[in-house]
Amino acid sequence: MAAYSGFEEKDYDSVFITLDKMDKIGLDGVAAEMKENGYAEESVEKYLQLFKEITGDVEGVRACKEKLQGFLPEDAADSLEMIITSVESAKEADFRMLFDPTLVRGMSYYTGTIFEISMDEFGGSVGGGGRYDKMIGKFTGQDTPAVGFSIGFERIVMLLMERGYKVPTSKEKKAFLIEKNMPKEGMLKVLDLAKKERAAGRQVMIMNMKKNKKFQKEQLAEQGYTDITECYRDSVDNL
Repeated sequence: MAAYSGFEEKDYDSVFITLDKMDKIGLDGVAAEMKENGYAEESVEKYLQLFKEITGDVEGVRACKEKLQGFLPEDAADSLEMIITSVESAKEADFRMLFDPTLVRGMSYYTGTIFEISMDEFGGSVGGGGRYDKMIGKFTGQDTPAVGFSIGFERIVMLLMERGYKVPTSKEKKAFLIEKNMPKEGMLKVLDLAKKERAAGRQVMIMNMKKNKKFQKEQLAEQGYTDITECYRDSVDNL
């Protein structure tokens, strides 16, 4: 699109940095900044007119393919259309997929399609990535086509908290130590107690009491068990 509009390749980085501000300053702001940077008004107008015409669906991709003949790699539009239609047909979650020709990602290692994940109620992206076919090969010596992305962890947490999401805390842990040769009635009593504790949201473990009870309890404490109940044959009814 930049080549079609008459920009020189050496100016692409500067042009795209300004274009990336589209969602913040709008078309008029982008036009003003480009002209301030000394670019020809004819090129700026021709360039930005494309963004006014191109829609965010598959038809927009096809329009690019037709308009940019001789400037766009032959398979670029077809590949992008295939990605959009494939995802739309296979997706199981509720989201919209849009073609956005204003999208710019600053990492120079991308070699193909780039993408970002956004939410309507949030001003910026919460994730993004793209295709990078050459980067892994620089380290391994073997070209490995790849697609990767990262998520804005802090942004996602902030959105969750704004919606009242509560970070789950770890369950309270309780252990029952069973004396050796506990009779059936006593075991049933302990099992019933454990069932009630679990219903109350606690994590419960039942285990045989060892000879070195002090060491056993220390080990359980290290594992997070804050409530340890000793169950003896002659006192289980008092639990």
